Amino acid sequence: TRGNWWYVIHLWVEGVWELIMASILAFLMIKLNGIDREVVEKWLYVIVGLALFSGILGTGHHYYWIGAPGYWQWIGSLFSTLEVAPFFTMVIFTFVMTWKAGRKHENRAALLWSIGCSVMAFFGAGVWGFLHTLSSVNYYT
Repeated sequence: TRGNWWYVIHLWVEGVWELIMASILAFLMIKLNGIDREVVEKWLYVIVGLALFSGILGTGHHYYWIGAPGYWQWIGSLFSTLEVAPFFTMVIFTFVMTWKAGRKHENRAALLWSIGCSVMAFFGAGVWGFLHTLSSVNYYT
């Protein structure tokens, strides 16, 4: 139904895109920096946990506008503001992994792209998404 489609799209956007990006960045950090997979997996657990924790409940900031009780506006807004955390963690992840590697990779463009991708995602989806999810702004979007 149309209502189920709405949930699928919002849970995909607010919960899954970060997971895809984190897995690609993890793969690139292993290949470009030679970091141990076990170290990268620990970072991934934190990023995935933050993304799912904030994304699933963060979808609630839309519930108020479809007729759900008013407390969903507060719950959804609170967890939507936390959706910046996985993106910020990815920025920290890429910088720490590159710093710990301590070696110059011959494919510097790929390494800089990996770092730049996490930084731009933080500003684009993280910061702008945060500003978009505030209740006073969300009313008009």
